[in-house]
Amino acid sequence: MAEPLLHYGNPETWRKAALRLKEFAPDGVILTWWVTFWGPHFGLLARNLAQFTRVVYLCHNVVPHEKRLLDAGLTRWAMAPARGYIVQCEEDARQLREWFPQASVRRCGHPIYPLGDGPLPDRTAARRALNVTGRMLLFFGFVRPYKGLDVALQALASLGPEWDDLHLWVCGEFWDDAEHYREMIRRLDLSGRVHLETGYQPQAELSLRLAACDAVLLPYRSATGSGVLADAYAHRRPVIATCVGCFQDMVVPEETGLLCRPGDPADLAQAIVHFYAAGAERFQPGLEAALRHYSWDAIVNAVEDLLEYEATDHRSDRVHRQPIGGILP
Repeated sequence: MAEPLLHYGNPETWRKAALRLKEFAPDGVILTWWVTFWGPHFGLLARNLAQFTRVVYLCHNVVPHEKRLLDAGLTRWAMAPARGYIVQCEEDARQLREWFPQASVRRCGHPIYPLGDGPLPDRTAARRALNVTGRMLLFFGFVRPYKGLDVALQALASLGPEWDDLHLWVCGEFWDDAEHYREMIRRLDLSGRVHLETGYQPQAELSLRLAACDAVLLPYRSATGSGVLADAYAHRRPVIATCVGCFQDMVVPEETGLLCRPGDPADLAQAIVHFYAAGAERFQPGLEAALRHYSWDAIVNAVEDLLEYEATDHRSDRVHRQPIGGILP
């Protein structure tokens, strides 16, 4: 049974957690990082852990997308005791090299989520269940300003009347005011073509929407790793994404999706037109290859490689990375 050890609001647990972990005599301890909020207790925990073992940070993103004044300094302080880092994009690797020139960094794309042994949801049945009759694009996950939903709405509005059967489904929790987007939808005359489903989506409901859609929209202004991209790939759905962060590595144009410029509604609209002109089926071989390429074994290998490398005490500024570019044989 799991033993709760660490509470962010109780500094005494930060030390006790390290002492409890010491009893296991671990070869290393992996700390998962994605928000500066963890800075104070992770920083002290890492310093205690570093006295008897190797600390590795597994970074979803090094600094938050919506940056604040203390983010860089607090993150750097929290991560300083680590012996190694695993990141998901070159931007984060570059940031860590700047802060810690002798750091050992491994770059590994976000693994694709396993969906169990059962078959994928049936597309025809999913569209029938959701009453989808035309073309459908999906935007899902936490809705935050950096993810560019406003750009997607402007792109959709710019398409001509022959695109009136194209519907955008937005599914997820809003981090800012959802009313701002509702007002934008009304102003752009998109009320009949944009479906807002606010709040948490259980996996079964999300899988149904992924099965029904033609592609997933990722019009982000910035990105590091992306669980949304991994979920899209797991459901064999191509993406229309921007040239930022991990998308530049993990989205292979014309194989697993299309790329466009960030913050550019016209370029996104052009990518949407191009996507439908050639058809979605052409992406299936690339998506199957992506499933094999971005496995969880890659993360395991990165951790083992990093711990073994650090065990020799040969610190390096080298960045080990997965191959990028085309993934089809």
